[in-house]
Amino acid sequence: MEKYREAVKDTARRSVLEKSIIALTNDRSITTIASRDYVRKVKENLTSQDSDRVYYANQLRDETITRWECFYDSMVSSKKASELKVAYLSGPNPENDLTEMTNLGILPENIWAFESDNTIYNDAVISALSSDFPFIKLIKSNIGTFFSVSPQKFDIIYLDFCGPLPSRNKKQKTLKAITNILSHHSLNSPGTLITNVSLPSKEQDSKGYDLMAKLVASYLYPKSFIESNESQTDMTEGPIANSYDLDTWDREVRDNLEYYYGQYVTRLLLDMVTIISPYDNFSRNNPIFKNLFEVNDKEIKNMISNYYHFSENFDGGDIISDTMFYPILWTFCSLNKSINKEDTNYSQNIYKDDDFEKFCSSFLSQLSSSNDSASLINNVSALHFLLGEDNENKYQSKSLNKISSITWFNRIYPFCDAFLFHQIKELLFRQIAVPYHPNISATKRWKYKAKDTNMYMDMIILDECRYLYDWMPSIDMIENSLDDTQRQLSFRFVLDAISKHRRYCNPEIFYGTACVGDSSPGFEAKWLEPRLELQ
Repeated sequence: MEKYREAVKDTARRSVLEKSIIALTNDRSITTIASRDYVRKVKENLTSQDSDRVYYANQLRDETITRWECFYDSMVSSKKASELKVAYLSGPNPENDLTEMTNLGILPENIWAFESDNTIYNDAVISALSSDFPFIKLIKSNIGTFFSVSPQKFDIIYLDFCGPLPSRNKKQKTLKAITNILSHHSLNSPGTLITNVSLPSKEQDSKGYDLMAKLVASYLYPKSFIESNESQTDMTEGPIANSYDLDTWDREVRDNLEYYYGQYVTRLLLDMVTIISPYDNFSRNNPIFKNLFEVNDKEIKNMISNYYHFSENFDGGDIISDTMFYPILWTFCSLNKSINKEDTNYSQNIYKDDDFEKFCSSFLSQLSSSNDSASLINNVSALHFLLGEDNENKYQSKSLNKISSITWFNRIYPFCDAFLFHQIKELLFRQIAVPYHPNISATKRWKYKAKDTNMYMDMIILDECRYLYDWMPSIDMIENSLDDTQRQLSFRFVLDAISKHRRYCNPEIFYGTACVGDSSPGFEAKWLEPRLELQ
């Protein structure tokens, strides 16, 4: 059987695997969102200033910092390459990836390969049996389907799809595989999610290219910040702040789709990890939900409608009037015909195309853990509202209302940002929901051409941040804990690390949680490194 090898593909594979393994072994304690010495560094920064912050920061004792560092060690134990467990997509020649992994110290016994296509699977079996790795675990299954029935966790999940995100091929549900991995929490923390997706050219798939351009434009349009198309080394304000209307932005993306598609892939992955998956998974039917919120289906329906549409008195319409505060919901609206009706005051969907409507329906359904776009939109919209700063008390549980009555600004020492109730509410939600947080500065990306197809590879380090969430007690005990100066300050100093990673890519979460300003050396807000182009 002829083996497919291409030099640039080998370079990309070697680069991403090597960086992933280093991040999870040698650099493990600095790969997490908050490094092991982060609390100590925040205190040192604040006490080096000539301000009232010196007094407040000095209230945090070294013994408390040491205790948190010990707690961090219990959550983020060290690992060697031989202890890492890897899942990847096999293809007809599984030994290509296997050779790189084992050369980098991964044990063959810790590697699982997946292939769902019958013909390719049979080729892979023959290829593996005749290679140096005859005992590989080669599973005849879609990788996302596997995780839905087998509760295993991996340190590295390598999804070399080779198709676009999403794919128009009904058998190649690239996006759904990622949704299943996140829904079933199949990645260890910290862990590495690697994706490799394509962008067909106009010549290869004219219709697919057109549909993707429309989707990318809709996804990036409401973002507060995007990567600069001029310097490509930093972030700049998004299309709305730069006075683009939808038509002009659509042309801009279409004319530069290769560049903007690379941004779209990364931002979609970050949104799925941070917001879409945890919000979609947090079921309102579960009694745990009622520990935080008390709201019925009718109230949910009304609040969601109020989000998307203006009333006759021009109340509501938050997503329309404050688009950049709700970028994911704006995109959902622009892609979903049932929300974006012609009789609303909302700007009309500029894409009058049945094929695009089907493409969007598939996109939204694959983002849903239940394959239901309506359920996805309802779940994500409801949590946006309930976790928001302006949520009415009548939708909160008694326990949450008790906490909301506290004047947090006066009780919690103010540093760069004031500490407010909505941050506690978000902490309590994420404590239970157990989402991942992406390490923005550790994210690596590549672009290369495989034969005639542009490929986009992303490596994202994901961290559950349990050294933050498990450091704090549960809802009915948290007030007493935050009254304790030591627990209060250590919590805020760890939260500062998340504030630096959310700033440009996910500003919807943990708003106003910085202790040290973004301009302080060593505490700058994190942005994405440029995508490296391989030749």
